[in-house]
Amino acid sequence: MKKRELKRGIIRIVSGGDTYGYEIKRRLAAQGEKLQLSYIYKTLKEMCNEKLLQSELREGDQGPPRRQYHLTPKGEKALGVIFGEATELIHDYYEEYVTGLPPEFFSEKFEMMMHEVYGGRKNVALVISEPLTRLHRLILDKLCTRVGGERTYLIKPSHIKADLDTTDLTVLDGWFEDIPMKDKSLDAIVAVDVQDSENLEASCKEFRRVLRNGGILVGCTPFMGLGGANDPLDVGEFMKKAKYILSGRPYLDRETVRKAFARTFDYVDVANIAFMTAFVAGLKPIKLVA
Repeated sequence: MKKRELKRGIIRIVSGGDTYGYEIKRRLAAQGEKLQLSYIYKTLKEMCNEKLLQSELREGDQGPPRRQYHLTPKGEKALGVIFGEATELIHDYYEEYVTGLPPEFFSEKFEMMMHEVYGGRKNVALVISEPLTRLHRLILDKLCTRVGGERTYLIKPSHIKADLDTTDLTVLDGWFEDIPMKDKSLDAIVAVDVQDSENLEASCKEFRRVLRNGGILVGCTPFMGLGGANDPLDVGEFMKKAKYILSGRPYLDRETVRKAFARTFDYVDVANIAFMTAFVAGLKPIKLVA
């Protein structure tokens, strides 16, 4: 077992609370990892020096004091990274599954909603924060082939590659809070994963800045607010919330996002389609799709 994977395994084990070294050895053994206790303690010492763990001697009911380990704030952030990787993997596979279902289960409904956004609008942008997924490509395909369209933009963080064969598409580096376009230059925006915004209020103001009068925005957020306000979180939203909290970032729930859009735009509606929550916001005058 490589040292990096051992440390990640220890972080997952210790996340359950104060843990003795021998308990870590037993848990690793149950996972099929047969390691010497001395090697485990050496790794635990390294992790304490790296400020991932903190240890304390605790008196036992019998025998000498034993050392217990728990996560530090830095260790909790490392756990957040591990959780985030698992969350993105599961969500990506689930998104592939849903978007690959027969059209009547998702794509037809999603396209109907999206048509209200881009139908007959000249300049439209897709703004993303994560690497391109099947859903992103589905949206881009519809945007680039829309009737009456003139310019289509993909706005993405600079570290994300856009390996696309799509014609009539302008790719720009930007972010929710920094869209590299002039004031009132867009007729519609599709923003995916708006929860990733580092400053939602600033993002909403930026969306409004680049939209023309009568412009419309749809903020798509997978795995959020699919149940009732008082219902337990489903597994998709639970994983997403844990990812944010463990990484030290605030979790923006459905009502928080809705209120942010409502403070900035003239109207906002919320709709659920399969695993997706969509916030549809816009500026007056309302333009109906032909």
